[in-house]
Amino acid sequence: MGTRSALFLNYILNFSDTSNQEETYFTNNRYYNSTNRLQLYWLESIRQWNLLWAQPRTQCEIFAFCGAFGCCNQQTLPFCSCIQGFEPRSSGNWELSDYTAGCARKPPLQCENNNQTTGEPDEFVMLSNVQLPVNPVSFENGSIEECKSACLNSCSCTGYALNDYNCSIWIGDLINLQQLSANNHSARDFYVKVAASVLSPEITHASGNKRKLWIIVVLAISLTAISSAAFI
Repeated sequence: MGTRSALFLNYILNFSDTSNQEETYFTNNRYYNSTNRLQLYWLESIRQWNLLWAQPRTQCEIFAFCGAFGCCNQQTLPFCSCIQGFEPRSSGNWELSDYTAGCARKPPLQCENNNQTTGEPDEFVMLSNVQLPVNPVSFENGSIEECKSACLNSCSCTGYALNDYNCSIWIGDLINLQQLSANNHSARDFYVKVAASVLSPEITHASGNKRKLWIIVVLAISLTAISSAAFI
């Protein structure tokens, strides 16, 4: 029996052959990264490789498969989608089914806008029946409103969830969010912080109209002042 290894650009290939009086076979193991593995065996009668086992079994089991702020759904194609209020960070990569760059926030949060002290406060998009992201910060007890308030009062908080009166909030990127079926016992409701305009587009429209009105008023006052000065 012999065992050999080869290093390729995207994976490590270990292959071995066994030959004795009872059997002869050839196998190879492909390690794409620390979490993805395939074991194949060669079937001489049809002269092709056949899958013996694979880990993980589904795309959504791969850690961070959809990147930050992406949600994986094993029942849809493509598997990944961006949370409402976000868009692919690299649309070119997404078209090639490479979702690792994840998603980026489209309208910025109100709390991140240092140049604007007024405006609608940030809101939350509810995602139903999901597997919660990794790395929560949990607090014992508390109502859903207290949990929401804790996240709303921290600009770095990106989402929250309540489970049996225990509040969990998430700081920074949301990783490993996965859509589950409604009858999955581990499914939870999750609330993602977004700009108010994501849920109410008319807010953005109204703000734009308000700015236009102010410009018209300022121009009218300026023209009036110029006209008055001309008659003096």
